[in-house]
Amino acid sequence: MKPPTVAICLLIVLCASTLSAESWVRWNQLGYRPDQPKEIIVMSDRDLAGENWLIRGAQVQHSGKFGESLMGVGPNTPKPFNYEIDLSEIRALGDYTLEVPGAESALIRVREQPFAEIAHLPLVHLRMSRSGTDTVKWRRPSHFGDAEAWVMVPDGDPTEGSWQREPNGRIVDGLGGWYDAGDHIKFTLTTTYALYHLTVAYGVAPEIFQRVNSTSELPDVLDEIRHGLHYALKLWPDRDTFIVQVGDTRDHNQGWRLPADDALDGDRPAKTALARVQMASTVAALARGSRVMRGHDDELADRCAAMARALMRRALEPDTVSFTFERSSTNDFYRDPTERDQMCLAALELAVLFPEEDWLKVAAEYAPGPGGEAGWADWHWLANTGLTAAGIEAGREGLSAEVGSYLSYARESGQPWGVPIRYVWGSLARWIGAAHATRAAQDADIVQRDGTVLFNDVLTYVFGRNNWGVSFFYDERLPNRLENLYSPTAELLQRYPVGALSAGPAQRRMHESMRRYFDPPPNPRLDPFQTESAVFFDYDHDFVCHEATIGAQADIVLMLAIASRGDEPINWGWEALR
Repeated sequence: MKPPTVAICLLIVLCASTLSAESWVRWNQLGYRPDQPKEIIVMSDRDLAGENWLIRGAQVQHSGKFGESLMGVGPNTPKPFNYEIDLSEIRALGDYTLEVPGAESALIRVREQPFAEIAHLPLVHLRMSRSGTDTVKWRRPSHFGDAEAWVMVPDGDPTEGSWQREPNGRIVDGLGGWYDAGDHIKFTLTTTYALYHLTVAYGVAPEIFQRVNSTSELPDVLDEIRHGLHYALKLWPDRDTFIVQVGDTRDHNQGWRLPADDALDGDRPAKTALARVQMASTVAALARGSRVMRGHDDELADRCAAMARALMRRALEPDTVSFTFERSSTNDFYRDPTERDQMCLAALELAVLFPEEDWLKVAAEYAPGPGGEAGWADWHWLANTGLTAAGIEAGREGLSAEVGSYLSYARESGQPWGVPIRYVWGSLARWIGAAHATRAAQDADIVQRDGTVLFNDVLTYVFGRNNWGVSFFYDERLPNRLENLYSPTAELLQRYPVGALSAGPAQRRMHESMRRYFDPPPNPRLDPFQTESAVFFDYDHDFVCHEATIGAQADIVLMLAIASRGDEPINWGWEALR
């Protein structure tokens, strides 16, 4: 975190400029690739139609006139006049200044690879979430007591979410992994979601990942993947025991503390059940991880492949259950009652590793259909992308239907930003997942250029092209940056949360229902840009808008990898199935 006096001074300057302006420019503050669309949104309190805008650089100067306003005040637009400036023709590398009547000038950057340049930064925040290892940086290691986690088993129907301590007092090794978010709990479903997305990201653009903070000989992303795989290998200690969660709701009653100071260390449960959602997600992560680690750590790759196949066979046995979770006031959220998407994806990954076996048939049997949204509980687009590559029509139909809903929403309800899904809790990660799905559909010839358009809209939204003009990605070099995050670790260390991805805007109605827990103070910098549907607060206790999760960290790693490819076809890792 910044020293308080510096942060306050910066906020005063930004608030003063916000209050004195009558127009506001919204653009991708990180920078644009030369071939990337460069559509800038200008919001204004007055009608700018017919007035001039000007952009200038060292050797380039362009000007134009504003046309009619795209729309007025609405669910996504806080101002009565809204315009678009298309600067896509500017391809020369360099810095440009965009001047708009009544607005602060905007620095438009064109870079060869702006997204590749920061690909290691989300891994900084992810490393901060590591548990049970001395390879964590910037803070003391924590939760070594998880090596002797006491076993809990379902109390009654596993899908009802009630638990009891196993009578014989058995313990298991739950050491390692990542904390899910601002808490210290480790959920198998979100862990494997993060791990799987990291492996896909590496396959998309391995050349952009460098060794910056790695404590091994591997580049940062492979070092993180290896950490996750070592934990995943512990999740199935014996035939009838599978770990779905380490830690419990007591975590939320401890107050803010650093992980190393957690009074519950050494007294944390491992909740265990043969739940197909969590088992299959682990199979998918282990199988793709085996492929990624081949040639870097062959012994680890072999172990992952062997466990993936054996665990999937166990998941297919009749004594397993669909899903489980912890019923409580907080952890009810981590509930995914549909295993078809994870089971299908797991079978597809095994079909790549073991082509001589009949895993494609299993994948087809579990074809999940279209997802309603993308996220840690909705892996549908990933499974359907693999099915499509394998020539299984159900996958193509599912991906087409899901992506069609995203494109339709973006065109009809998501303008002028092109957001693909309604506002929810954790909107940004859902939108990023939808962008990935749409880009995959374009590569499968299901949609045309629409895939790139939607992906670019969400990408630039993340980096500042949004109502509030903020980058939801934490990089100290960006203008109008966010200063706070719901991260007890970052707050207590007084360390700026480099590389974190905020949860982003939330549905106003839902946020109001949770406001009693944090009550954000007025913010003249952001409040003028709230809308009837969406709000966003830069407040360190606002866990709705501002909590970074490990799944979202992996989402943004994958987005940066895809963005670094531009219009090139993406390697989704299914070549062996074609």
